[in-house]
Amino acid sequence: MKELKRTADLRLIGGSILVAIVFVTLTTSILSTAVDHWIRHDARIETTVLAQTLQERLPQLEALIGGSFPSGPDAAALQLIQSLGRASHATLATPEGEPVLILTDGQVLAASGQEGRIQAGAAGAPYTRVETVKENGAASVVAVTAMILQDHGRPVGMLETRIDETALADSFHQDLLIASIILASVLGLAFAIGYSWLTAAVRSRNASEERAEFLASHDGLTGLLNRGAFQVKLDAALARMSPNEAIALHHLDIDRFKRINDDLGEEGADKLIRLAALRLRDQVRPCDILARLGGDELVIAQCGIAHPAQAKAFAHRLAERLSEPYALEGREIRISVSIGCSLAPHHARQAQDLVVKAGMALQFIKATGQRGFGIFRETMQEELLGRRDLEGLVRSALRKGLFSLQFQPIMSLPHGRICGFEALLRLTSEAGTPVSPELFIPVAEELGLLPETGEWVLNKACETAAGWPDGISVAVNLSPSQFAAGGLPRQVQAALTASGLAPERLELEITEGILLKDTDAILQQLTELKALGVTIVMDDFGTGYSSLSYLWRFPFDKLKIDRSFMEAYSHSGETIQQILKAIVALGRALKMQVTIEGIETVFHARAVKDLAIDNLQGYLFGKPMADVEIPNAMLKDFMKTMNAPADAAPAARMQTPAGQKTGAG
Repeated sequence: MKELKRTADLRLIGGSILVAIVFVTLTTSILSTAVDHWIRHDARIETTVLAQTLQERLPQLEALIGGSFPSGPDAAALQLIQSLGRASHATLATPEGEPVLILTDGQVLAASGQEGRIQAGAAGAPYTRVETVKENGAASVVAVTAMILQDHGRPVGMLETRIDETALADSFHQDLLIASIILASVLGLAFAIGYSWLTAAVRSRNASEERAEFLASHDGLTGLLNRGAFQVKLDAALARMSPNEAIALHHLDIDRFKRINDDLGEEGADKLIRLAALRLRDQVRPCDILARLGGDELVIAQCGIAHPAQAKAFAHRLAERLSEPYALEGREIRISVSIGCSLAPHHARQAQDLVVKAGMALQFIKATGQRGFGIFRETMQEELLGRRDLEGLVRSALRKGLFSLQFQPIMSLPHGRICGFEALLRLTSEAGTPVSPELFIPVAEELGLLPETGEWVLNKACETAAGWPDGISVAVNLSPSQFAAGGLPRQVQAALTASGLAPERLELEITEGILLKDTDAILQQLTELKALGVTIVMDDFGTGYSSLSYLWRFPFDKLKIDRSFMEAYSHSGETIQQILKAIVALGRALKMQVTIEGIETVFHARAVKDLAIDNLQGYLFGKPMADVEIPNAMLKDFMKTMNAPADAAPAARMQTPAGQKTGAG
């Protein structure tokens, strides 16, 4: 296309030069013709004047032409008349054109008979011819004019004049040359302006066409390939792919982009996408294919890989590069991305199918809250449909009364009796099928339903516990989203007031992860909660983060050791024992009660019996149950169990895992 346009431009330039040559040639020809015309015109006028003068001054002119040589006065008159004009030479001839008298250089001479006949124009009109005479190396322009002399329409003779028109010709040439130069300049300027305009128009058109061609295959915001061009190039790459290589298609988008767009505005979000696209350009190889599908969705075809692990490593590099801070609007912006991947030829051999499956993998990992990176698998569609059904169930659970609470006993080791219960949220489908907390609680968190659900759990737990004997507490888990929503102290106060439950019988459990963000605001709410008289428990202690750094900033009432320690006890009992001793000692030093979860078997109970732990929780003392199932004396045989023979411990072990807790209770 560019070659065609270049050829067209060359043709335009060549045509312009040809037009200029033709113009110069025509101008020269017109100039020469114009000069000849004016010379003839001047010579005819001069000859006509001379003829009129002769006829007026010499009544006997016809006789002189008839053959009588002029007398002295007539000759003098002829000489005078000839000298008054510009003709350097004049010949009088008979009507037939035979020369009779010659007037030259002030003399009147008789014709010698050697002169040629004079020929006038048709119908008596003057006839002029222009001759160029060279004499002594100089050229002169001579106009020779012949005309018939008439007396009342009757021919009486002929007159031929020779007039030197060199000066006039030079003057005409000069004037016409100046006029031609001016005209040529004007025309040249007009042509230059026209040519410049035409050239600019052509270039503008070419630029517009090139821009249109570019936009037809590229994204206007980032300059990357668009969807159509990407699929064409990907199909070509798939066709070239050798049997021992693969292509990984990475479909990525920015997490929580709508929130970012609302925060930065449309212009700021566009800048962010452009910057992200530039970073991706730096990460791809010449053989890879990078494109923008729209919005915050970008795709990269990673060509020529030998193993899926290369795709995963590449995706991690992309995620790390894109997660580095961006300087926008005077702020530092951080983002994360999710990447779905499909592989050719394993998942598809056509570009369209490969894009669809990578998009499905992206949709799946975002819908399931996994984030990060995921490779397509055939079951994703079915799992995604199940996920959507679960989301619908969770959304309607409160409205339809599908949520319920179960309570797991907490045993006071020093007293050998139940001291409280932990409230655990449960969900049942409309068909009556239980749904695992591991499935529905993350969904509720992602849907933003935990603040509302958590408030329901709090109210329901307090209402239920208010009917228990005094001294039996209820523990409710609080989620990060409840703290983020704010208003927890008000909700707790309202629940206590509505149920009549004594504040000291309500335990609020939080995980150390809650304190990682906006710590001051969280600690402020915890301070207000403790002022209500409730018990604050740090749950899942020892699982990570930096629990110790918070123990001195906020006076927790209890520590709850995570169940993972007891799960690992059978493999690393001695090490676990030392860790548990240290945690208990820490709790004692900080005047906190210590509870340990995961006591599933008698073996577990005996292992911690001598650690001076305050409370135990696990399946050994009871599974989570509905409030109506809680017996009045369910632990009356607990001490007998603790004193069972050691060889009975292995047989009494139970491998059933404890029910998962939820931040919503």
